[in-house]
Amino acid sequence: MPQTHHEEGKLSPAYEDYIEAIYRLCEQGGGSCRSVDVAETLGFSKASVTRASKNLREGGYIEQERYGLISITPKGAEYGRLIHNRHRALRSFLEDLLEVDPETANEEACMIEHCISQETTERWISWMETCRGCQHRRES
Repeated sequence: MPQTHHEEGKLSPAYEDYIEAIYRLCEQGGGSCRSVDVAETLGFSKASVTRASKNLREGGYIEQERYGLISITPKGAEYGRLIHNRHRALRSFLEDLLEVDPETANEEACMIEHCISQETTERWISWMETCRGCQHRRES
């Protein structure tokens, strides 16, 4: 069985990508999504999604009947929301403040989001909001 955790309570980067994709698709799809949609979103095979879904189900992050729709549990939704918000904040920082092109910003945000803690993310977002406030006041 693949390693789902690299430290206690934290999914590996690959599983964080799965849970983030499932979270976003479930938000868009009224609470559930299909394995094929996860595969298409991530560019993975349906077999890979099936294996990951089994492990995420065993970890309590998702629910899925055999060959049925995937729904995200409260535990999975919280984790997915944290990763998604971290990704959005990183992408925004790279695009808006560093003026990185959108495609590169999105790819690099995906790489960075797995390397920083939630505490650092919260401090960094607070700093970004302060910077934007200062910039807005200078422009006024």
